[in-house]
Amino acid sequence: MKHIKNQLLKIGAVVLLTCCLQLGAAGATAQRISLSVREKPLQEVFTEILRQTGISIIYSEAALKHLRPVTLQLKDATLAEVLNKCLDGQPLTYQITGNRVIIRPKTAPAAGQQEEQWIITGRVQDSTGMTIPGVSLRVRRKNIQTISEADGRFQLKGITAGDEVEVSCVGHLPQLLVIRSAAPLVVTLTSSVTNLATANIVSTGYQVISKERTTGSFSKPDDAIFKNRSGSMNIVQRIEGLVPGLTINNAPSPVSGNSILIRGLASISDNTSHGPLLVVDGIPMNDINAINPQDVEDITVLKDATAASIWGARASNGVIVITTKKGKQSNRLSLEYDGFVNLQGKPDLKNMPVLNSRQFIDEATAIFSPDLASNKWSSVVSPTTLTGVPPHEMILYNQYRGLITAAQAKSQLDSLAGINNLDQISDLWYRNAALTNHTLSVRGGTANYGFYGSMAYTGVHSSRPGEKNNSFKLNLRQDLQFNKYIKAYLITDLTNTQTYSPRNINVNSMMLPYQLFQDANGNHLSTASFIRLQDSTRMALERQSGVSLNYIPLDEVDYGQTNSNALLARVTGGLTVQLLKGLRYEGVYGYLKGSNRTTSYDSEQAYRVREELVQFTVAVPGGKPVYYLPSSGGRYSVANTLQTNWTVRNQLIYDQAWQQRKHQLTFLAGQEATEQLTNYNSNLARGYDPLLQTAGVVDYKSLANPGIANPVLPNSLNRSILNSDSVFAQTEIKARATSYYANAAYTWLLKYALNASWRIDESNLFGRDKSAQNRPVWSVGGKWTASSENFLQNISWLQFLALRVTYGITGNSPNPGTAASFDILAPRTNGYFYNNQGLYIASPANNRLTWESTATTNIGVDFSILHDRLKGAVDVYQRATTNLIGNMALNPFTGYAAVTGNLGDIVNKGVEVSLQSRNVSTKDFSWTTIFTMGYNRNRITKLNMATPINTGRQLLTQRFVEGYPAVPVFAYDYAGLNSQGNPQINAGGKVTADRNIAKPADILLMGTAQSPWSGGFSNTFTYRSLSLSANIIYNLGAVMRRDVNGNYSGGRLIPSSGSSFTSGNPNAEFADRWKKPGDEAFTNIPKYIANPSVSTSERDVEYYTAANTNVVSASYMKFRDISLFYSLPSAMVQRLKAQAITFRFQVSNMMLWKANQYNIDPEFMNALGGTVAGGIRAIPVNQGTFTLGAHVSF
Repeated sequence: MKHIKNQLLKIGAVVLLTCCLQLGAAGATAQRISLSVREKPLQEVFTEILRQTGISIIYSEAALKHLRPVTLQLKDATLAEVLNKCLDGQPLTYQITGNRVIIRPKTAPAAGQQEEQWIITGRVQDSTGMTIPGVSLRVRRKNIQTISEADGRFQLKGITAGDEVEVSCVGHLPQLLVIRSAAPLVVTLTSSVTNLATANIVSTGYQVISKERTTGSFSKPDDAIFKNRSGSMNIVQRIEGLVPGLTINNAPSPVSGNSILIRGLASISDNTSHGPLLVVDGIPMNDINAINPQDVEDITVLKDATAASIWGARASNGVIVITTKKGKQSNRLSLEYDGFVNLQGKPDLKNMPVLNSRQFIDEATAIFSPDLASNKWSSVVSPTTLTGVPPHEMILYNQYRGLITAAQAKSQLDSLAGINNLDQISDLWYRNAALTNHTLSVRGGTANYGFYGSMAYTGVHSSRPGEKNNSFKLNLRQDLQFNKYIKAYLITDLTNTQTYSPRNINVNSMMLPYQLFQDANGNHLSTASFIRLQDSTRMALERQSGVSLNYIPLDEVDYGQTNSNALLARVTGGLTVQLLKGLRYEGVYGYLKGSNRTTSYDSEQAYRVREELVQFTVAVPGGKPVYYLPSSGGRYSVANTLQTNWTVRNQLIYDQAWQQRKHQLTFLAGQEATEQLTNYNSNLARGYDPLLQTAGVVDYKSLANPGIANPVLPNSLNRSILNSDSVFAQTEIKARATSYYANAAYTWLLKYALNASWRIDESNLFGRDKSAQNRPVWSVGGKWTASSENFLQNISWLQFLALRVTYGITGNSPNPGTAASFDILAPRTNGYFYNNQGLYIASPANNRLTWESTATTNIGVDFSILHDRLKGAVDVYQRATTNLIGNMALNPFTGYAAVTGNLGDIVNKGVEVSLQSRNVSTKDFSWTTIFTMGYNRNRITKLNMATPINTGRQLLTQRFVEGYPAVPVFAYDYAGLNSQGNPQINAGGKVTADRNIAKPADILLMGTAQSPWSGGFSNTFTYRSLSLSANIIYNLGAVMRRDVNGNYSGGRLIPSSGSSFTSGNPNAEFADRWKKPGDEAFTNIPKYIANPSVSTSERDVEYYTAANTNVVSASYMKFRDISLFYSLPSAMVQRLKAQAITFRFQVSNMMLWKANQYNIDPEFMNALGGTVAGGIRAIPVNQGTFTLGAHVSF
């Protein structure tokens, strides 16, 4: 018994010892390992594993010689995971035995033994589980490669154990797989930058196709920058600087006629669209402001003919395709919130170069000329002039008329000179502006159903007190998979925007600098004496009419308002039916319904209502005045706009590959019909009572013709005439088009691609004229993926290289209602027609009118090098547009001076560069850069001018001239002032001050008002949970006219007749004008001549205002935004039951550099301005703004 017990104890001890040893080994191998190594030898990696785990790794040094170094980025990985990564692609294998790892060479098959070949299948997905189409899989040292299908699946044949498969996809980090068995693979790729910036598929609006198979020029903006730009809710504004060749002109009045251009200007008429076609979910939209940027999944910019020609006659100026988010089938429910507040502050009133009060009083006194006929006291106080007499001039007139002494006048003027009204203007007329947006979205789905829904609120808190702008939005997309053959989707999008505006007056620093709007006690002050009527005149008119004509600006704000309520419904549905293998039918129906009701009301207290009443009042001596307009009630107008658009598209798509994807063909053919219908009507009522909702009765017929004679305040010579056109108006514009199109893409050996497209459009704009209608657009393109060639596959630093060449034709048409091959009639109500009603020809017919046609040649190179650390594209293009639409000269005997027709040609040439780099990428820190650059120059090669250019001044005023770039800036060759203080130019080989002497040959071309160079430069730095992004935009090479003095005669410094405080204070350089002989040595500003007739006959001040010395560079760079992001630690996020929480702080619109020395921000400068009168500067707004935002995922 004792023996048995001893045996059991021995056995127990052995078992216990064995278990302990096994537990020790398991504990060692179960330890977690973190490695961050780059290009390190295996020996060093094995040493680090030993240091962290204590596990011995046994190997032969000879076996490790000449093996490639490894790069690893692992955290909390198991020993097996680390070893698998270390030995991927190496001729080694391993065996874990207890607390040891044995490294040995792979055994090769015996001589004459055939290796087993496998067919490897699998699918590629991203980190969220979404499948990725178009991923390249290439087997090293074998001529085997393929591309993942639309559902992410792939198949590789002829694979043996140990084969290495390179997996690469534009926008994702590459992977190297070592095949160890025939088991199906699931490959998960990690995004290298962001979703939108480097997506490997492109959407044309008609189809989604792999980028590797397309030959066209496409661009996509960086998703993170796009989503986080919080200074605007406009989608296109947010992609500025992120797409090469896309130029956004934020100036108050864009010189090109459109603020958005792609690859320069290809249309010159105001009756055609200059900007790109905007497409949302496959349906064109004229206005995308209703689309919430947070709902956007993808943006693709189509630039060359192969990319854009599928859109036919609307694609001449490029296409921006926007795809909204959709649900994820078989995915759990997820909830996201994104919100921000953008604090914009007040406008920069001090930016305007005007005189201060002291300077203004001194200069107004110096040039005051009461002896001029137009300035005599009797003329000034006449009710027909409506100029008024400002306070400083009343003092000067009182002194001139002997009512006060010179000393009294000086004392009173000094009092005005001591007043600065900028603070009061800022406090009373402006407030701190802000923009806010809150978006709550949800997505999810089942095996056969996916959905994405969002609701959003956007509030625009403008800088004008009392104004309101609120938008509410609902969006829902549903995707249904009925069976393996049929699927459908439905998008429903509703937007309601409500605005309210009181009667704010455009008060700024350009008004008289001393004028206050309320006194020290807060009482509102009247300005009627100087902006409308002089006091004695005003009181006389009040006595005759019995109507007050006092004008108190701060009270006027509350005497009227404008309200608008806009509702936009967008419904898009699609059906896909798989008919045969590779052949499917797709149908799309898009419907857009928009309504906008705008009401405007001015009470009977409003000055415009009171003034109009006095204009239609006849005084009766000794009796009551006779009122021809209602003497009570206000002015009420209603305008209704109804927009109805629909699009129907039916197409067949054949998509098939054969012979192990050596051949791939995608063919699309379809038909599309569209209609855009706009209805507008407006009504105006006078004598309106908002409580009773009644209006007065007005005899519009007799008041329009002949009007009334001898009114108290005539509006036309000695009578008043009422324009009755505005009482009721209605217009309808309908544009219909039908189109037939086809598109094909063929790929051979995954190396060579051919694309071709064809489309023909027919529109009701061109009637039945087949020669004008049947203008097909088409394109062809080829692509060679050189990096897939065997002779380039062993270059380790080259990951991708492709050459693209395309050529094609696109088009453009007149805007509906502006020109056609038939007469366009419009109603008119006036006394020239029988019964005061009739029609007139608004646009005469031109049966030769046809589409604009743009032929585009594009050569491009796409590349990725240094293990995808640097990737990019370079494109060189030429766009030649013929049949430009514009005003053509007609024979005067036709009764028309010009008609809209085809009048010329223009050529655009340019280069585009897009670069993305991963500069630093470590475990805790990364630095990435995006650089875009676009260069464009154009020239009008043919232009049939309505009027020939014979003089220099004519040339100065032209926006388009044959032989010159579009929107040129011309100038006189300025030669300074003569000894009399008058401007001189170089003309006819001599220096002269003579008027009307300059010929076209004497005029200088200073440049163009469009920036030839544009682009962006973005850097993102990430350290653990912190991220800093700095995004620069630039526009270089343009020129602009600077704002200059415009006062040279008249004898008075006063506001313009009848204006509302937007004038009166001249440019600050007025004080530096020529004043005495000898001043010409240090000033270029002409002298002031009080008498306008003398000034006009003696000199031409345009020699100075339009001089080359006043044309300056419009080049600038800005930090469009600098953003700081912080993501909460995962542990904290989990405690909050969330997936991710990120906070952001952003500073926007900070001027980095500008080329001009006049403190002009080119984004707030009308570069051409008054053409010969200098540029027009606007007050900068929304500069240096701050944003606080958050993004939360559940």
